[in-house]
Amino acid sequence: MSPIPFFDLTRQYGQVGEQVKSAVLSVLSTQQFILGETVSRFEKKIADFLGTAHAAGVASGTDALILLLKAAGLEPGEAVLVPSFTFYASASSVCLAGGRPVWTEVDENRYVVSPETLENALLTQCVQGPDQIYRSRQGNHPVRGIVVVHLYGQMADMEKISAWAGSRGLWVVEDACQSIGARLHGKSAGILSKGAAYSFFPTKNLGGGGDGGLVTTEDAQLAERIRSLRVHGSRQRYIHEELGYNSRLDALQAAILEAKLEFLPGWNARRQTLAKRYTESFSGQDVFRAPDWNDSGDSVYHQYTIEFRRPEDRDRVRKKMAEAGVGTEIYYPVPQHRQRAFQPYFQGDMGITDRLSSSVLSLPIFPELTDGEQDTIIRVLLDASRQGGVS
Repeated sequence: MSPIPFFDLTRQYGQVGEQVKSAVLSVLSTQQFILGETVSRFEKKIADFLGTAHAAGVASGTDALILLLKAAGLEPGEAVLVPSFTFYASASSVCLAGGRPVWTEVDENRYVVSPETLENALLTQCVQGPDQIYRSRQGNHPVRGIVVVHLYGQMADMEKISAWAGSRGLWVVEDACQSIGARLHGKSAGILSKGAAYSFFPTKNLGGGGDGGLVTTEDAQLAERIRSLRVHGSRQRYIHEELGYNSRLDALQAAILEAKLEFLPGWNARRQTLAKRYTESFSGQDVFRAPDWNDSGDSVYHQYTIEFRRPEDRDRVRKKMAEAGVGTEIYYPVPQHRQRAFQPYFQGDMGITDRLSSSVLSLPIFPELTDGEQDTIIRVLLDASRQGGVS
């Protein structure tokens, strides 16, 4: 049996290589690499695709979060609710923007935050003063906002979260780095919040030829602030109104992303087809739980992640799949509240997050995966789960 990779960018390049090369050569002919017409054109197209008013390209998804947090109003020493069950940058961005993370659990069925998990974080890790402001129990830092992470390509319920946040006097920003094209009740990320951050890391659903990121928002003033922050805090050449960053989406990346954008709806649809096929094939077994997101809107399945009932089964099955040549990944094996970098911020018990980190496993779901390869993945996984081995 030929090995089945977890992800294979060369297959995508075989489909879009000519368009990408043409786009790159077009930029090379102009020798205009920093911002400019190519970036502006892509920003307009991606904003239209997402149904949002404003889009500003930046250097990475991490920078998108940092700049968005700054533009949202985060001040040094203020606290932000953020899930521990996520990628490192979701939380590190809070610190790099001058804030302090207060860890929140995720819904154990959907792996994203909800009003219930956020409320529990306030009740257990914060106290409300006579001024009605919540402060962290560790350090007495005022809680100002929330980072909502749309993990694995599915949207959290922003209508409910935004309503809850408003009742608590908190602003919301969205980490949509894994969820470009996802919608809930017809709305993309960034519509019901201060704004959303996206990543164009090469393995994302829409990936560039290196790092790249985007901030989307409905707020014209916030969009203008992002555009200033990404260019050293400057709106006018050599005039700097604040301490900003050097974080610009370069024209080569914008051109590559523009060339790929027309393919994104088809790629996301293929991911949805693969996910449905996985889920239907996994019914009737009780070793692991397949994701059930039918009521959560249009997930774009950046990852298809199953959860094993027992952690030891996850590790055993993954080993057997590797022996059979099937690639898998764990997102994420070490939760953020267990990371050494965040030890000064650890607060409270994170039982759900710790359990998920020890029991989740992501299967191949890239658009170029063939039906035959998926059949093999399903057979190998089910055989390993039932028998403790691979036939």
